[in-house]
Amino acid sequence: MLYPMPKKIQLQPSQAKWQIAAGQSVLLLVGLHELRQQDNQQHELLLNLRALVKKAKALDIVMLDIYGDDVMQGMQRLGELLSQYPQLMIAGQITPMLKQILPHLYSVTEQICLIEDAILLSNQEQHIQWLDSLTAQGFQHINSYSLKRLWSLSAPSEQILSPKGILLAIAEQLELDALEIDPTEDLRTYGLDSVAIVSLIGLWRANGAEIVYEDFHEHNSLQALMQFLLNSR
Repeated sequence: MLYPMPKKIQLQPSQAKWQIAAGQSVLLLVGLHELRQQDNQQHELLLNLRALVKKAKALDIVMLDIYGDDVMQGMQRLGELLSQYPQLMIAGQITPMLKQILPHLYSVTEQICLIEDAILLSNQEQHIQWLDSLTAQGFQHINSYSLKRLWSLSAPSEQILSPKGILLAIAEQLELDALEIDPTEDLRTYGLDSVAIVSLIGLWRANGAEIVYEDFHEHNSLQALMQFLLNSR
């Protein structure tokens, strides 16, 4: 059963000292398939999970989705991934098996982060108690908004301002599959509003592109915008 996600003030501050980096992250999604069957699709937990998946896709972050009886095989695959990407971000259903496996994962990498508003336990009280217990053991925790922001800030500029990076960032804002976007169509016809445009411009400017709001309106198709951005560095 879904319950209100705890607020930051209800949790013990994270004591972990390592810095989250997009290029070193693996996003582990546990039971996402089952959670998607929930009736309340506008619940904060499910909205956060969808946003995390979109951001991970936009930044080309490795994702591993484990559900049903696939846990042990998934954990084997996760061990292989952690040898290359040592930062483990965990979201989804916190099952008894995952709780048992977590100390073993911590022996593989100490850079484990629980996404505090994108995990589900039995109730909010257990949610808070479990995170506080892990905090005392040195685990990192962070909310989904902060994680997405840190991912964006730490992603390599050459990735964000590549044709693929530009396409995926726009697809994320539009909540569309990248292949659904006609490269010659005005992006505003897909529902790209001023808030999304400002967010995209901020991301691209932070990574070295010389673009302002007016430039977007002059180059409003994917094809034109991509050409402009690739020539603006």
